[in-house]
Amino acid sequence: MSTERPIKLYDFRSSPNCQRVKIVLEEKKLPYETIPVDLRKMEQKNPEFLKLNPRGKVPVIIDGETVLYESRIIIEYLEDQYPEPPLMPKAPARRAKIRLLIDYALTDLVAPHQKIREQMVKDEKERDLAVIESVKRELIDMLRRFEHELGDQPYFAGDFSLLDAAVVPRFLRLEEWNILPDASLPCLGKWLQRIKNRPALQSIIQ
Repeated sequence: MSTERPIKLYDFRSSPNCQRVKIVLEEKKLPYETIPVDLRKMEQKNPEFLKLNPRGKVPVIIDGETVLYESRIIIEYLEDQYPEPPLMPKAPARRAKIRLLIDYALTDLVAPHQKIREQMVKDEKERDLAVIESVKRELIDMLRRFEHELGDQPYFAGDFSLLDAAVVPRFLRLEEWNILPDASLPCLGKWLQRIKNRPALQSIIQ
């Protein structure tokens, strides 16, 4: 199934939540247009935007008569509405496992990710190195689950899936902050380099 008119994506370029939606749109080769929403100017709180998403957050997509927000919901919708190429396995148990890992990445990892971000946005001389080192150890420990799930596969589900699309924007941040790659997570390091070479990733890396 293809869309006759471009999907509208309300977007803030550096938002990981928007980026995972763009990756799925690119992987499925769906036509879309981005509508910039400047979070620094609080445009997401404008009355017109709040009509689309009362939570006042990006991303939002408009696909015909369908208006959706929350990136996890959006990428599941795109998979259901535009099933080719498939980004989820057919077996219900494997699909459920992918959803569990997405939830782990986007829920459990949020607190330590936010802690490290709070330090990295500061001037270098103002960062608390003890906090950074402590959170780094916490994150590496939590990432071992992904290292185990990945093993020697090229991607988490064997083939590229919604899970890869969901987690890579935040993992790229961890690379920027020198959390990844880590010698104790060799499979994850190889996966990160591999996934950055996918054409769909160029929509967020460039």
